[in-house]
Amino acid sequence: MKKQTQQNEAIPELQFLNRLKDFNCVPFLINHGEQVIKGSKYHYQVMERHGPSIKLIYNYLSRNIPLPILCLIAIQALTCLEIVHKHQIVHRNIRPKKLLISLSGNEILLSDFKYACRFKKQYGSLMVNENYKLNSNKLFLNKYSSVNQHLNQVPTPKDDLESLAYILLMYASNSTVFQVKAENKALKLKKQESIKLSIIPEIVFKQAPLEFIHFLHLVKTSNANDYPQDYEKFKQLFRKIIQLSGYTERDLSYPLFHMNLQENTQQQQFHSQTSKFKKMQHQKMSSESIKEEEADDEMSVYQTEKVGEDRTIEPLIKGLATKQFKHISFLNQPQAASQIVKLKFTKK
Repeated sequence: MKKQTQQNEAIPELQFLNRLKDFNCVPFLINHGEQVIKGSKYHYQVMERHGPSIKLIYNYLSRNIPLPILCLIAIQALTCLEIVHKHQIVHRNIRPKKLLISLSGNEILLSDFKYACRFKKQYGSLMVNENYKLNSNKLFLNKYSSVNQHLNQVPTPKDDLESLAYILLMYASNSTVFQVKAENKALKLKKQESIKLSIIPEIVFKQAPLEFIHFLHLVKTSNANDYPQDYEKFKQLFRKIIQLSGYTERDLSYPLFHMNLQENTQQQQFHSQTSKFKKMQHQKMSSESIKEEEADDEMSVYQTEKVGEDRTIEPLIKGLATKQFKHISFLNQPQAASQIVKLKFTKK
């Protein structure tokens, strides 16, 4: 729900969402309308539920997304942008939190078309419609914006692809080159613009695979008026990495990250299992043994990324030196990327 300062503020975004609703590249718009609250007019949109954003996944995995999964994100994001650009729309605000995983975990969805605009090709050049003049401010600029966006040039599909390239390079190398400090946003954007104009990707993003750097070079050296871009050529770069890793696109998905409609049921089952476990422990231990443990034992938390074939850490637990531990409890969730193992051991 957003407060409307202008009567037609939300109309362009609704047009874009309705135009793309049948192509599985944007969240499905269930309903929308206007609501007056205390004399102020608000526009509301009810969207279909979706999974987490790429930014959330990146933070959840401690800033370390597996390379095959990152390549899958790149391929599906390119597919999404290809559809958006095919309908003559430039998003202009590509950021990790705008890239969402679908509920099925099979697509990447692009959200927030507030700053998007239409374009068309005329006399060999890309032209934008009148909505661009209304939104031609720099409010949407961020550390992933293209150089042309910083220079306030006419928006083209090339800008969206360049922003995606920066996201992939940042996530593949864990680089913080664009994280600068300044007194205000204008100075911060100016510093980021200078960095992008003078950057040498092979040095700054040296930990990223060469295919990621090559993708940025292909985008930056392309002509903004050359539309459509060769999206299939871009995708082949990331498919190559997936194949070298011993996978195929069909082998990879997001079962560990996408939202589950039955999560409430799972939470209830987990709480039920937890309460049963506590009761069993309470019956097993006497009050004297509990006091004794508090004096002699300590609690340690051990986190591991290793999982077995059944996506649990049960095989790992069986391999531990059990003589050192009195009680071993673990969170056995098949859909967890990493599991927390709590080990209670005896002081020596």
